[in-house]
Amino acid sequence: MSLTIRERSQKVAECIKTDAHHRIESIASAIGISKSSVHRHQQGIARRNQYAESELWETTSGSSWLKRLVLGVLYHFGIKHGIGAESLSEFFKSVHLATHVGSSASALRDLKHRLEAVIVSYEAAQSKQCQPLNKPGICLGGDETFFGLPILVLVELASGFIFTEVECENRQYETWRHQLEQWWHASAWDCHFMVSDGARALVKLAVSGLGTVSVADLFHGMRALARPIGSALGRQLAQIEKQLDTLQQQVNQATYEAKKQTLTSQLEMLAQQYQQLEQDQHTYRGALAEISLTVHPFTLDASQWQLFDALTTQLAAPLATLSKLAKLYGGDTAQTAVDTFQAQIPQLATGIHAWWQWVTQALASETQETDLQNWVLTALLPWVYWSQQTDKTRKPHLKARYQHAASEAYDRLMAHTMTLQLDDTQRQYWVHWCQWMCAKYQRTSSAVEGRNGYLSQRHHVNRGFSAQSLKVLTIIHNFDLKRSDGTTAAQRLFGHTFPDLFEWILSNINELPMPRRSSKAHLVNPLHAELFPA
Repeated sequence: MSLTIRERSQKVAECIKTDAHHRIESIASAIGISKSSVHRHQQGIARRNQYAESELWETTSGSSWLKRLVLGVLYHFGIKHGIGAESLSEFFKSVHLATHVGSSASALRDLKHRLEAVIVSYEAAQSKQCQPLNKPGICLGGDETFFGLPILVLVELASGFIFTEVECENRQYETWRHQLEQWWHASAWDCHFMVSDGARALVKLAVSGLGTVSVADLFHGMRALARPIGSALGRQLAQIEKQLDTLQQQVNQATYEAKKQTLTSQLEMLAQQYQQLEQDQHTYRGALAEISLTVHPFTLDASQWQLFDALTTQLAAPLATLSKLAKLYGGDTAQTAVDTFQAQIPQLATGIHAWWQWVTQALASETQETDLQNWVLTALLPWVYWSQQTDKTRKPHLKARYQHAASEAYDRLMAHTMTLQLDDTQRQYWVHWCQWMCAKYQRTSSAVEGRNGYLSQRHHVNRGFSAQSLKVLTIIHNFDLKRSDGTTAAQRLFGHTFPDLFEWILSNINELPMPRRSSKAHLVNPLHAELFPA
């Protein structure tokens, strides 16, 4: 088996350590290469070993770790985080690796392209393991982001797995459908609903392309609802706060008592206005929070099923509050936003209806026992759902409400007779089933928005994407990025583990680029010149 240049150099270095006389002839005979090759390798070793730690990289274990270090830096910082080849080159030079690895910007770019090709081959190798089994259900979210040309993103919301992420000339339905055909019709996926911002192409994609229902995105809906009133309140608060500061300074500087009293009176009136604005802002935020707390499959107080009628009733109060505030802040624009959100309530309810239909169908396939089904639907599922919402939510006031709902649901669960009739194994099985099912309820496409935000940062850093680089980033997202539980998107969607992507890269890239000999390569360390005379 032929040896690489680096492996030959390692063997020469090992022989030098064992042969006290460093005879070229004996080393050449031991390795099986020519004497001139041994001499060149000796000179190369002398040039490389300029630092105290250099000998480590000449050993087999040191060379293996060196490859892991270089590929790790290039993968995690160069590819995943968009650090440029010039910066990475400076890093390798600063840690004394430039004498052992080709560290020029051009060499690192070439190595990066090799890494990208290996990553693409990884996805191809895993394709057989990325097939749905037993016609599993999914829920999708779609959106686009713009960097000259739009990038179309279609994500499985529960797992975060990206099905489509490609730069296209437009975002029309036909473009979306063409991307969909590449994986949808040849698979056995069963899409129960699709969440989007209501763009016509995406609605048509859900109904005509996927044959499912289109669900209004709560994230976009609340953002459009909040912006007019919130902006108007914020502007007025900032203006009055500035006027208060100015008046307070004038009061402090006033020398005449009459003028000081007049300014003080104006200051008090402005303070009352400011206090009223703060109260209205508090009411505004409370109404938005109430909407967020309401759009769930269960009622927050009793954990009852919440379908269209109940949802409409629960949303009436906060929307009425926002409508009153719209008359004071935002005017017609704010009122239009309230009316638009109210018109989206049926589409929000559609998502809840679709999920409940999914739950009942999946539960019927698991068990035909009526008592067990009722226990899961009315006792176990609400507790698991509110517990998951508590863990997911970061805002303290929402977390407290969800935690209270989970506590009450737990009390009802423990009071149910079926809870104690089941053994631990059965209870644990149904808890896992409910966790899987509750994760499938998705009311926003925030996963897509988060991906678009990441792409925006990368686009800014790299000044654009190539088709290859975008594909590589998609593969990394699906098979390498992990949540706090240690699972990747592919693992969550397909239900089994996949080979570690970085270890795959290490096993498929055998040789690092060697450093090029500069015009000053003959100027070696004097000590090395004595040990290895030309």
